[in-house]
Amino acid sequence: MKKLTKSLAFVFLLFALLTGYSVQAFASTSSYKNTIDSFNVTTNSKYQPSGGNTYCNIFAQDVMKKLSTPLPNGTCSTMLNALSGNKNPHWKSITATQAQSRANNGYSTIGITSDHIVVVYPHGNTASTVKDVYMSMAGYKCFNDTKITYAWKSTRLSEVKFYSYY
Repeated sequence: MKKLTKSLAFVFLLFALLTGYSVQAFASTSSYKNTIDSFNVTTNSKYQPSGGNTYCNIFAQDVMKKLSTPLPNGTCSTMLNALSGNKNPHWKSITATQAQSRANNGYSTIGITSDHIVVVYPHGNTASTVKDVYMSMAGYKCFNDTKITYAWKSTRLSEVKFYSYY
């Protein structure tokens, strides 16, 4: 059994290398969740709003860097531009339903507009609409494992683009 497990791990690694898929794609849901939680976004002073500034991009970039699935640098607008049209070889555009499903399965996943970004949180639910997506964010307030409607007003939810790391 031990030999079979090592063989399967090798096959997954070889597959990832040959196809360009990230080895992170095989991370566990608990590992993804624990990584997000480890940043203590609701209390960590690094991410709290200060002097009119918010740090949603810094939080999302820090989480993804720790997961070895780095986001483009810069503001939300700069990141969105770099991600749009699937210009990045690993970050691919997906639907809100796919975003929640991929996060639930341990894949690095974000929601983004030109002025805000969230990390999609593995909540275990099935999202039938964008309002059902759970997220963690820094911003005007900092939230963890909370519905996406805390990040954007309902009138702006149609603007949110979702991306996941492949």
